[in-house]
Amino acid sequence: MKIYALTAASVAVLMLAACGDNRTDDVVQAPAPGAAPAAVTETRADAATSSAALAFGMSREQLEDADLLSANTTDLGDVESLVLDASGKLTHVVIELEGPDDVKVQVPVDQVRGLARNNGADKDLTTDLTAQQLAALPRWTPPAQ
Repeated sequence: MKIYALTAASVAVLMLAACGDNRTDDVVQAPAPGAAPAAVTETRADAATSSAALAFGMSREQLEDADLLSANTTDLGDVESLVLDASGKLTHVVIELEGPDDVKVQVPVDQVRGLARNNGADKDLTTDLTAQQLAALPRWTPPAQ
């Protein structure tokens, strides 16, 4: 019986390790022209994400799990990454657009705002941009791993 419990515990630990904490992959510093974005430290990611989440009226987890909705609450995509400038200020939200191609675009933060729905139970981002306008935004190139 102890062997089964030990095996189950080992499998659980390995599965958690495989999932990993990818928060630093989700927060990057904007690249210099022609360069790839660079991942930031966990400390810097925590500070930037926490302050950005508060600005949108949500927690870090809510921001990282947020959907981007249109003005009429149509789902336009999902938050994938946050882009910081050299000073650590959030400048863009990377959104994976709804659709078959998994297109990711950089949306300026001044084009999104927080949205609470279902009496505050659901918190997402909303924009006045249309799906066509979002599709025309600059594509996102993730940092090299």
